[in-house]
Amino acid sequence: MGNKFCKKCGACCKHIIIDKERKIICWDAELPLTEEFEAMLFPADEENNIYACRFLVNNLCTNPNRPEVCINYPSFPFVQLPENCGYEGYIFVQKEKLKHKIRKLKEEILHYTVLSETTNDKRERQQYQKIINTHVRYIDKYKNYGSDNW
Repeated sequence: MGNKFCKKCGACCKHIIIDKERKIICWDAELPLTEEFEAMLFPADEENNIYACRFLVNNLCTNPNRPEVCINYPSFPFVQLPENCGYEGYIFVQKEKLKHKIRKLKEEILHYTVLSETTNDKRERQQYQKIINTHVRYIDKYKNYGSDNW
């Protein structure tokens, strides 16, 4: 994605929440905390599990080997962006696209449910149920963000 929306404020690199017990980064969704990423950090507010990147100089990244998690930030529509982040509009659009996709999947679930209930072919019913289950699993991934209500 590059950083065409980035305002170069450095806030996202100064306020990285790490759950060391679960070995996850609570920065852009919950991502695995790798040794490589952890080595880049220093405590900013250890009591609150907040870390900052040691490669941030004058609000710019100086890491010649930036990890994928940094390159792709923000990659999740429900990321908690810093205040006044240039990605606010982009993330809003990504959320709306995801909500639209989930609404379409819900329509398909209704469609396949009706087809399943009206066919006498056991194999067809199994195929429809397989599609329904796949859609439900996808929707459930976003349950914590309100997908039940989209």
